[in-house]
Amino acid sequence: AVFGVYAIASALVLQLVNTEVRTPYMDEQFHIRQAQWYCMGAFNKWDPKLTTPPGLYIVSLAVRTMGACTLDRLRAVNCVLGCILFWTVYALIRQNTRPFRAAIKALTLCMLPTSFFFAHVYYTDIASLLCVLLAQLLSVHKRHVWAGVVGGAGVWMRQTNVVWVALVGGAAVERWMRENGVVSGGLVQSVGQLVQWMKSPRRWREAVWVAVPYAFVVMAFGVFVRVNGGI
Repeated sequence: AVFGVYAIASALVLQLVNTEVRTPYMDEQFHIRQAQWYCMGAFNKWDPKLTTPPGLYIVSLAVRTMGACTLDRLRAVNCVLGCILFWTVYALIRQNTRPFRAAIKALTLCMLPTSFFFAHVYYTDIASLLCVLLAQLLSVHKRHVWAGVVGGAGVWMRQTNVVWVALVGGAAVERWMRENGVVSGGLVQSVGQLVQWMKSPRRWREAVWVAVPYAFVVMAFGVFVRVNGGI
């Protein structure tokens, strides 16, 4: 029921935006044009004014199954991603909150202007946020390989997400350490325990494997920056 409120509100707002804003809004002109090039199969064309990777445009290729990649349809991509974002936020909150309360919190967060607005225009914000939060959700459930894959997809939405991938990976390693009794208590005590633990390579090998999917994304991004000559 709570999701229904979000979905109906989002659909109504999308319809209103498409009715009142018939031309691309601000930076939409660059994103829309690039997405339409991709929809036409012109993958070698790139707008030099764009500073984000092509992740959202690749996702938007699904629109081609319904016909032309029009302004309305491309905006609808973010509306759909916004609905998926709702369930991702709900799943994260639900871990330590009752279902209805978690749904209300998810509704509140997803309808914040800094999020809800971008679910009805063709910007990269919603896809970017969805990838980061979904990576965190997968990481919490110990699906580290998939978390790395989704985090990598997030970097394809926005380069700065590489920082969040590193943070998700660091948090995953920290959780593993606490669950396996490597560290406990306060900072000073934990540092001492960590030093003792690192003296035995056999003991920290498993933690390294936890970190590998995230480290791979970060290192791949570093290679890209080097080859590309910049972010």
